[in-house]
Amino acid sequence: MYDAKYVYHVWRPVTAIRLGGTHYNPGIVGDPSWTPLLPTAPDPSYPGAHGALSQAAATTLAGLYGARHHFAVTSKGVTRTFTGFQDAATEAWLSRIWSGQHTSLDNHAGQQLGTQVADFVAGRL
Repeated sequence: MYDAKYVYHVWRPVTAIRLGGTHYNPGIVGDPSWTPLLPTAPDPSYPGAHGALSQAAATTLAGLYGARHHFAVTSKGVTRTFTGFQDAATEAWLSRIWSGQHTSLDNHAGQQLGTQVADFVAGRL
């Protein structure tokens, strides 16, 4: 997955937005002062690692415990309740869009990769 990031070299949203309207990205209205909610990772954006990892985990755990396994997770005093592993994986990769780290293209590719990895491993156990 990380090798693929350097094959495709897709910009993070911060780069695309800041360079909007320039000869590097003429089809987008730019905002040179835009900043994401969270600090940007130093590697290219595509495919999304959180999408791949969370999807691989969701696929594997659903195979072991069933797709509709209810569970809750608490972090920093906030409890999130999920009706299945896929719901948690989807929220994980959506958080990367909401925080300004990825686009949906990155995350869908990561999600597809995660499913393929989980299926590959499960087929060999």
